[in-house]
Amino acid sequence: MRWSLVSLILLLFGVWNGLFAQELKKPVPNLQKQELQEAKREAVQAQNRELERKLLEQAFERQIDPAEYIVGPGDVFAVVIWGEIQEEFQIPVTPEGNLIIPTVGVLKVADRSLAEVKELVLQAALRKYKNKQISTHLISMRRLRVHVTGEVANPGTYVATPVDRVSDLIYRAGGLEPFAYTQAVVIKHLSGKADTVDFSAFQVNGDLSQNPFVAGGDVILVPTVDYSRGVVKVEGKVERPGMYPIKKGERLVRFLSRYKLLDVEQGLQRVVVLRGEEQQPVLVNLTDERSRDFTLQSGDRLILPADRYSVYVVGAVRNPGPYAYVGNFLARDYVGLAGPTELAGSLNSVKVYHAKGNTHDRGGDVQVAPGDVIVVPVRASRRLVEYVQILSQVITMVFAYLAIRR
Repeated sequence: MRWSLVSLILLLFGVWNGLFAQELKKPVPNLQKQELQEAKREAVQAQNRELERKLLEQAFERQIDPAEYIVGPGDVFAVVIWGEIQEEFQIPVTPEGNLIIPTVGVLKVADRSLAEVKELVLQAALRKYKNKQISTHLISMRRLRVHVTGEVANPGTYVATPVDRVSDLIYRAGGLEPFAYTQAVVIKHLSGKADTVDFSAFQVNGDLSQNPFVAGGDVILVPTVDYSRGVVKVEGKVERPGMYPIKKGERLVRFLSRYKLLDVEQGLQRVVVLRGEEQQPVLVNLTDERSRDFTLQSGDRLILPADRYSVYVVGAVRNPGPYAYVGNFLARDYVGLAGPTELAGSLNSVKVYHAKGNTHDRGGDVQVAPGDVIVVPVRASRRLVEYVQILSQVITMVFAYLAIRR
């Protein structure tokens, strides 16, 4: 009996010892749960930091309209399933245009509006997660490849986003060249459709309808000024010197206003217009009512003096432009600063258009005042030589024709 009792005690001790050893091998439930929660919290914080970084990289004019925004490959979505156990996925749209949501499935989302994609995800997720709240958010926009060509400084392919406009791409391409015809910028789409916009309306009046958003694969073509239409050249103190198209019968004041070339701060009061083959200067006083009737002609050169305290030199000189006024300088001195070319006429043919009195004098010894414009013409003998050369070529062609006829 004694040995039976001892055996029973030893058996119970062995069983208890084995159970205690197994219990020691098990992880502590509270500790394991705490570690999982900490790991999940760190993962969420990392996702939030990445989301914040992506949002800060993007600049917006306004909030995106879900009905207008078209989803495409590269867009990144956050899909959140709310409940006792919250699920959150950050998912990019694949190059094939699909959104692959774990536990939900594969959804075709490319070329759909953002509003349609939100509804599509909601319906698909509710089939898996009953009585759950599901929200879908666009957290990062895709990158596009857009091609810019024509009259820009650096034609090529540039990276854009769906909220970039034509002006953003032209700026990235180095801006417009002087001979850019901005009234007929063409945007060619991958679909084969092409839109033509009056980009100058955006430049001058801020008309956003003429500065649309770009799409992937767009080709922006900035054409060259069409010389078969009326054009004038603008020089002087202007932000965008170069060739400008004019409308038929357009008046000078209307032209300056349309392109915002009237600088109120500089107090622009007159414009020198060089007209015709002889580049005959015409001084238009903008303070005179009669200036409103001055009509531009194709080929005119408009000289907008830099300011009322400078002297402007134009014509047959190497460095036309504004020069600082010096009290005792004569017309010949300013011509010397500008550097006359080999085609320049004599100093006696130089004309000085005075800012005051709307008058002009001829000669190199004319006293110059602030705001005056000095015009150096091409010498007459040079023009005569050119005419003779042209005439001789015509005569040669006539004799050659007669010889062939014989």
